[in-house]
Amino acid sequence: MRSAETPAKARMPAPKAPSETMSERAYQHLRADVIAGALAPGQKLRLQALQQRYELGISPIREALMQLSGEGLVSNDGQRGFSVSPLSKEDMLDLMHARISVETLLLQDAIEHGDDDWGASITAAYYKLTRARLPQDPNDLVAVELWEAAHRGFHAALLAAARSKWLMRIDEQLIDHSERYRRIRLAYTASAQQLEDDVMSEHAQLMEAALARNAGLACELLRSHLMRTAQVLGERFAE
Repeated sequence: MRSAETPAKARMPAPKAPSETMSERAYQHLRADVIAGALAPGQKLRLQALQQRYELGISPIREALMQLSGEGLVSNDGQRGFSVSPLSKEDMLDLMHARISVETLLLQDAIEHGDDDWGASITAAYYKLTRARLPQDPNDLVAVELWEAAHRGFHAALLAAARSKWLMRIDEQLIDHSERYRRIRLAYTASAQQLEDDVMSEHAQLMEAALARNAGLACELLRSHLMRTAQVLGERFAE
């Protein structure tokens, strides 16, 4: 005798959680535009204009601005509202010295603990960087974004075997701020080809020193590489 089948209960599908909240969308859009220079250093950030730009509400935009203010990318001027944090020679030098201090510690640790997979990832990241090539025109935003992604990927691969999560988090914030200055270097280079040759040579030497486990040389090359941007832009700020 067949047992009676219990009819399955009708279930309403669970609502899917949005992949990102409105505040997260506002944060990602604003952060990207500040770093890329689409929102210029010192520019006032008016809520209504940002609402139209990103097609988002005032509340998520304000929340995103507060978050970016905590990261130093946006200035909160109290009653006068928000503005993009300015750039200066003093800030750039302070930033580069901080980044050198953090990244040389990370690089030493990565070289000490990196395995064969770490070495292979550095080689692969360098290959991607050579394929991206340095943009010849800073207004070619697609080329700029591709190069910046490949450039970040190479530096991330160098440090990937380091064990300190806290130093990694600090370094990520320093890199974001550094990119704002690096993009200025792209826009005001005297010779795009010479800049590309110099940059690719610097990265090749860094890769070779890291793979050879020569921590002293690798850290010195990294220090020189980071300060090159500061030197070039220091001349720009002096004009």
